[in-house]
Amino acid sequence: MKEVGIVNRVVSKNIVEIRAATKEECDQCPLVATCPSHLSDKKGTILAWDEAGAGIGDLVEYEYEEKDILKGIFTVYMVPFFYFLAGLLVGFLLEKVFNVHIGHLENLLTVLTTSGFLAAGILSVKERDKNFRIPSKVVGILYKNPAFVEVNLSDKSESRFPERKK
Repeated sequence: MKEVGIVNRVVSKNIVEIRAATKEECDQCPLVATCPSHLSDKKGTILAWDEAGAGIGDLVEYEYEEKDILKGIFTVYMVPFFYFLAGLLVGFLLEKVFNVHIGHLENLLTVLTTSGFLAAGILSVKERDKNFRIPSKVVGILYKNPAFVEVNLSDKSESRFPERKK
């Protein structure tokens, strides 16, 4: 899927942050409530590989695979759900099969193990997010913003700063 956006900042030599044109797809996305881009000040920004040499303010076309979005949806929702089910199963087995109890409350151990496994699942997703591969890629520069053209300041003849008067 190809989209258009403006380069917000250059993160590193080959990675740029793009402010995406907000569309109705964002409002219909099932991740809208948990999406860090939607909730933060950087609303609608994504990271993308940049082999085209885009600079700040450039209008670029970038692409991403829809399967990457589906992988993200699966990871965010299903991994914690599987951890939840595993916690439920472990708690149930400990209480009903092995007759392990905490205090006099029935199913307290099941509730605690389920909560613990769910927390572990959420932390697992957060840890996976830190090692997340950037799936988007800048395809081309549609418009190069002349206000942000880099100037070589090592040569004094090209300096864009006026000389100080003494």
